[in-house]
Amino acid sequence: MEVDVNVDARALEGVTEFEAKRELDRLLSDPQFHSTDRNRNFLRFVATEMFEGRAAAVKAYTIAVDVFGRPCSFDPTTDPIVRIEATRLRASLAQYYETHDDEGSVRIELPRGRYIPVFTKAPPQAENLYEAEFVEIAEDKDTYSGWRKAVIRRRLGLAALGAVVCAFLWLISGRAPVFSEKPNVAIEMKSAGNGSDNEAGFIRDYLMTALSQYQTLKLAAEEFPDNTGGSVIRAASSFFWSNRRTSASYKVILKYHTAEDARSVWWQVVDPVTGEALRSGVEQVAVDDKRATDVRRELVVRLANRFADMNGVLNGLELTRELASPALGNGCVLRSAMALRQRDATQLQQARTCLEKTLAATPDDADINAELAIVNLELATPGVPNEATARALNLAKRAVSLSPTSDRAAYAQMLAQCRNGLNEAAFVSGYRALGLNPNNSLIAARLGAMLFSHGRWAEGAGMAIKSGMIEGVLPGDAVLTLALDAYRREDFAQALLRVQQMGRSDDYVANILELAAAGQIQNAAGAREAAKRLNAQRDEFARSFRSEMAHRHYAHEIVEKLAAGLEKAGFPLPSSPPTGRIEGMRPRPAP
Repeated sequence: MEVDVNVDARALEGVTEFEAKRELDRLLSDPQFHSTDRNRNFLRFVATEMFEGRAAAVKAYTIAVDVFGRPCSFDPTTDPIVRIEATRLRASLAQYYETHDDEGSVRIELPRGRYIPVFTKAPPQAENLYEAEFVEIAEDKDTYSGWRKAVIRRRLGLAALGAVVCAFLWLISGRAPVFSEKPNVAIEMKSAGNGSDNEAGFIRDYLMTALSQYQTLKLAAEEFPDNTGGSVIRAASSFFWSNRRTSASYKVILKYHTAEDARSVWWQVVDPVTGEALRSGVEQVAVDDKRATDVRRELVVRLANRFADMNGVLNGLELTRELASPALGNGCVLRSAMALRQRDATQLQQARTCLEKTLAATPDDADINAELAIVNLELATPGVPNEATARALNLAKRAVSLSPTSDRAAYAQMLAQCRNGLNEAAFVSGYRALGLNPNNSLIAARLGAMLFSHGRWAEGAGMAIKSGMIEGVLPGDAVLTLALDAYRREDFAQALLRVQQMGRSDDYVANILELAAAGQIQNAAGAREAAKRLNAQRDEFARSFRSEMAHRHYAHEIVEKLAAGLEKAGFPLPSSPPTGRIEGMRPRPAP
């Protein structure tokens, strides 16, 4: 819904503007009105627009940007945040007036199909109607005291029934799962007082754009967001209640500094409620012969990764919160990202269970669809497409359809297409994901690994180098790609050095590469360690080497070059006779 066209300049039915404003202030200050701060802001915003005569101009876009901090690129057709929050606000209003019907003389409603509230006179109290009726009947008769007792009994009965219902709903809500949301973040750029205000303003604006591309945070439109304290609230639904932990709020303070040889941004993450400084740091870029725009871009990229990356400061704070009090929703995504980094099978299984539960409750959540696709692919056995990889592809497709501008959804689609043998489509999805968020080094690193494994050597290695330039540090996938490229070019010492720097003992291809490179330069100690790890991963790993690499979609040329190194390390393959042995290692017999 774009415009609320069914409204008058004043949606006041028998209520003066003074009475309506008084009821609005009373309601929003009443702690018994169980609604999030964002929905309180929602209600105040649309009511104020109505009071100011701008009701007909209220759109989902203006609410999303002005109230919920969505970026200027917000598209209400792909992001249903306003419709969802309007439904929640509508339910909160209905619940409040049902349980507090004796409060105030005005009622506020948010009718379905519109974003502008309606103010009406409260209906007469039911008890007063009963009393008037009985007083009229009992007038001039000596029966009023009997009627009064009946009224008291009715009140006690209704109170008892209400207590039972409340206890029942409280029991249900206590057992309902808790959901968490992405954190709210406000950015404030302070002046360093040295005439660099314009440049600082540019950096803040570009940083806001870069942060919005990650879609891991909710950016506040104002510098000081309303805080929800991370408490658990109860949101009324049509019948049952469910628990939803409100978004945590953070304030990021930046200060831009200039020097002759460098530009830097000092930053601090603050809890806006307590004022506590949670994290601080400095990002600095040397000027050298760089253009001002290049220096600015490098600073923005570093800051964006520092705050919005899944490994960044803000998501790190949120992960700590989630580990202490696990929740569905965004909490599942954070724990999944941690499990993927650590390649922990147990944590991945737990993350998948969490994501499945969230998906059942919120099937239209693009982040959950994408993350579940990625986790399913990680847990699936490498090999030909199967039921698990097919489901991952369907989940990724749905994530892209729900959020076409999400780099995470496009990244999930890239992985799923590759695992299902749709290589060219996967490359297209990967480049699209990188276009949606060019600052995400994870996408560049994985895309580079895929391109290289399929024989597009220069393109894959170039993408790996680019991923390191984005963040200043090479991701694991990029290190492996460059190590394989060094091996392909027969720079075996460089290949061995790079792969040993990875420090990931559970990566099959990395262990194969380390063993092959060690065999090529006759490094017995390195070969021994790699062989030990491979034996722990695969029985008779040499026998299954070629089929395993084919399942992982590696091009024939690099597979055969690695096979030559394995044989020099003393591990003959089924199609080749033994080539020798390394001291201290026993070669396996040929089949």
